[in-house]
Amino acid sequence: MKPTEQQQNHTDGPGGTMPTPAQQLHNNLRTLKDGWPILSLIAAKKANIMARSTSNGTHSIAPIPVNIDAWQLKQDIDLLTRKLTRAAGLHPHRGMDVPALLKGIMLHETNLLAHDDADAITEQIALAAVRMDRMLNPPPACKMIGPCPKCGYELWCTELEMFSGYKACDRCRGEWRIKDVQQASVLRLALGGAQGTAAAIARWMDPYGVAVKPNTITKWAKRGILEPVNVDENGNPVYNVWDVWQAFTRRDRGK
Repeated sequence: MKPTEQQQNHTDGPGGTMPTPAQQLHNNLRTLKDGWPILSLIAAKKANIMARSTSNGTHSIAPIPVNIDAWQLKQDIDLLTRKLTRAAGLHPHRGMDVPALLKGIMLHETNLLAHDDADAITEQIALAAVRMDRMLNPPPACKMIGPCPKCGYELWCTELEMFSGYKACDRCRGEWRIKDVQQASVLRLALGGAQGTAAAIARWMDPYGVAVKPNTITKWAKRGILEPVNVDENGNPVYNVWDVWQAFTRRDRGK
């Protein structure tokens, strides 16, 4: 299996020799475990908690993560860790967090290497480690626009690539229109039921190439194109990202 970028930066042995498959696996698991706390802090930078009033009182609802990419990576690594726990034959306590689970997995790495799907497992771990490394140590002067539609690898674009409008995936070499990748990132959040004020939604969408101003969202609400679904702690209207997306794309549907 071809070593990944992150694996090439983690060599063991004299003279910087390439680590063995077992050492690569250990290095990648260690990258995930050690990077988790910092990734969690990045993903936790969120908009203000919003309140929803119902007949049963006021309840908190999930705010929009400012860094949705870190949030998504955190979710993916959490899911992968749960799968690895089962593959390693472990039976952890329900309250164990991801670093604790990864620590246990690292003590039973031989179980993963002996697994029938060892190659696929180690490849998934390697990819997650590369994504973690890229998130915590991003390439200079690059911008992450979203995952590759084919293989899920994060697509980091230079200014020149952003200007060209197309990006080739560094992993599978597929070429994609940057706008399509950016909009797919917005749709992932929208389909997850995320909500926010007009300012919060506009601020989040902008880096992904979806240019919609807070005043425009407010005007859509006044015209009945979309309706607020909640209010935040300051009494500002809160909208579903999906509803804003529908309003934004209605002109493309001839409405």
